[in-house]
Amino acid sequence: MVNYGARQCAIAAFLLSAACSSPPVPQKAPAADPVKINAFYPRDLTVTEGGMTLLCYGVSNAKSVRIDPPVDGVSPSLTRCVEVRPTRETRYTLTAVGADGQAVSQSVTIGIGSDTAALPKIASFRIDGTQKDYAGKTVFSLSFAAQNAEEISINPPVFPTLHGSPSGQFSVKPDKTTTYTLSVKGKNGHLAQKQLTVEVP
Repeated sequence: MVNYGARQCAIAAFLLSAACSSPPVPQKAPAADPVKINAFYPRDLTVTEGGMTLLCYGVSNAKSVRIDPPVDGVSPSLTRCVEVRPTRETRYTLTAVGADGQAVSQSVTIGIGSDTAALPKIASFRIDGTQKDYAGKTVFSLSFAAQNAEEISINPPVFPTLHGSPSGQFSVKPDKTTTYTLSVKGKNGHLAQKQLTVEVP
């Protein structure tokens, strides 16, 4: 004979047990390791005008990397060096972004130095002599010598702009005492100037 009372009690106990049990807790994915800049430095703190140096860096757990101002060849790496050619003092900023979207940055500055041996120079600018013209007016003979010159000009204008001339000689016949300014331009826009005053009696 079936014991319906016992069976109903067993079913009730099962349902009560199922209702009281907690649902399984979802497992969180392990947190990604944080992005980190291990190193960021230039090979040279100062670069001669027109020269290059290397900018080196190393990052961990980075999804993407960039350097501002933009530099070619940059990508996530534990150690890498890229070539830079700054034309003036430049502050470079490395930014690394992790898989979680977090970003870290670090900056370095590279200065610019001049190659003193390549700077334009005026070795001499002088009056070599005088003579009278057919009307009795004084004519002055002037000369100059320059180094590392790409362009040479004079003010007030006496001759057209010269290109690459290491030396020259010319004559002036001012009506009154005049100061002439000789300008010698070299690479990267460097300029040397010298003045010479011609006194007219």
